[in-house]
Amino acid sequence: MPSPAHAYCLWPPDTMHMTPVLSVRQERIIEILKATPTITTHELALRLGVSGETVRRELQAMEGDGIVQKFHGGVSLHRDMQESPFQLRLHTNVGVKRRLARQVSSLLPDGASLMLDNSSTACYVAQALAERRGMTVATPSLEVGRALAHSGERHTVLLPGGTLRASDMTMASANALRFASQLHPDYFVCSVAALSAGGCLDFDPFEAEFKQAVVTQAAKVVVVADASKFAAAGLITSLPWSDVHVLVTDCPLPADLAQACAGVQLVVVDRADAD
Repeated sequence: MPSPAHAYCLWPPDTMHMTPVLSVRQERIIEILKATPTITTHELALRLGVSGETVRRELQAMEGDGIVQKFHGGVSLHRDMQESPFQLRLHTNVGVKRRLARQVSSLLPDGASLMLDNSSTACYVAQALAERRGMTVATPSLEVGRALAHSGERHTVLLPGGTLRASDMTMASANALRFASQLHPDYFVCSVAALSAGGCLDFDPFEAEFKQAVVTQAAKVVVVADASKFAAAGLITSLPWSDVHVLVTDCPLPADLAQACAGVQLVVVDRADAD
């Protein structure tokens, strides 16, 4: 994998913060707060079917992790969570994303070179790679870079220079596209907004263009998408199925989707493999 000095920088490992491991109940609290921005602890306990004391313990832990903010008699999502859709995605379907990430990690040999995209799923893949060694991992995402840096000196982490998109900590610029076109990774691991019979869909033009730049260079393309993407919508075809080698998901595909990607290796994660 080429490594021109102008194309990347190393992310310092001492700035890493790990995404907290959320319980199923805490994930449910986030879902409720997304739909009802402000709620009393009493109403939250009723909706969860648990005691007020149980809710208070959960909220105390979530407040410490910077996920919620409490006020007298109630709670809301922390301001940073409200302002950042990426942070919300990072804390949604955490258990599924971790299982998918572990499966992806098992497919990648030590010493491989790979590109990870800027998705929340890629952050969990990066965390799952913490026990692996000797990989060269490129990404346009500072969040993914931070997760990789947590493993210390186990891997070489490559990031493009350029303009930072603060909403999801992505280097989203022409420099990032040039960075993608210069590298020849063994694997490209990415997620998408939706899966359709016509291919993989996204909303963001940069993300679609970035994927298109990488697939021409990567030896193998691995798409990671949970079952919620089967019925989701997207605007841009970022990857036709002819460009995808492996699809890692958590549920058998609907008939039309299965037919469309018949040439793709399908890996379905066992739902019993829970956290």
